[in-house]
Amino acid sequence: MSNLSNTSLHTRRIAICAIFLSIALVLRLLTTIYLPIYGANGLRINPGTIFAIMPAILFGPVYGAIVAGLFDLLGFTLLPTGAFLPWMTVVIIAGGFLRGLLWRGLRNQKHSVLRITLLSFAVLLLAFGIMNIALLANDSITASFYESVNPETIDTGDMHFISRLLIERTRGAGNPGDALSGMRLAVTWGPIGAAGFALLLLAIDFALSKWLVKKEVQSPVLPLTITLLLSGLFVSTLNTVVLRPIFWPAIPFAAVWAPRVVTSLLVDAVFVYFVVLLYGLFERQNDLKQLVQ
Repeated sequence: MSNLSNTSLHTRRIAICAIFLSIALVLRLLTTIYLPIYGANGLRINPGTIFAIMPAILFGPVYGAIVAGLFDLLGFTLLPTGAFLPWMTVVIIAGGFLRGLLWRGLRNQKHSVLRITLLSFAVLLLAFGIMNIALLANDSITASFYESVNPETIDTGDMHFISRLLIERTRGAGNPGDALSGMRLAVTWGPIGAAGFALLLLAIDFALSKWLVKKEVQSPVLPLTITLLLSGLFVSTLNTVVLRPIFWPAIPFAAVWAPRVVTSLLVDAVFVYFVVLLYGLFERQNDLKQLVQ
């Protein structure tokens, strides 16, 4: 980076960010998919997000925040979908900043530390999901629970904590059965599925590391995946806080949050491998590598 002045460095980074943003916007116009949740457009999937992610990974949190914000604002201007929600843009800007910050902190971490952390997280999630399945079964809290009882007359005094929580959060909903079904999924198979995904990620990273060891290259897959999944979880959670009162006011937060987060994490898990590919292209080009923060 020493052979580039600060002005030249920032100019080239801005130019590359503009290229990424342009590609992202074109893909947003052509390929955006909307997934309905409880009758409303609950989640937007757009491959252009891959290119909007790159500035945060390559150039740091400030570039990531600016490009993420422009991607949302210009994307809405070019293809409006409903009313403009400023807080959604604020959340997306924060997500872009967090993405760059996480990558900066994780990219040089030893793989052994990341693997142990991820394995511990997977074990805790697995134990949490299995425990909740057992407790809900013990209290006979099934997906069809409300079909045989009056929600307003249920006595939760002798139930376990998780059962009481689900009943208290869903019996006042517009459709208690659907709300209970969503929350059961969120506290049982949601954590188990996340744990399984984390274990699969560890297996893939271990295999890639074995392949790359002869090249003396540390695989970026694991730190990049953690970066994208954590920032995606942050954005999906806060967006649910913003959107639920508008589109799903009668549905409990967890029942809306669970399907949005699970879908978002799965999409981000696919995106990460394209991000790894683009990051690798930059790393192999000496004139571009010196731009990377």
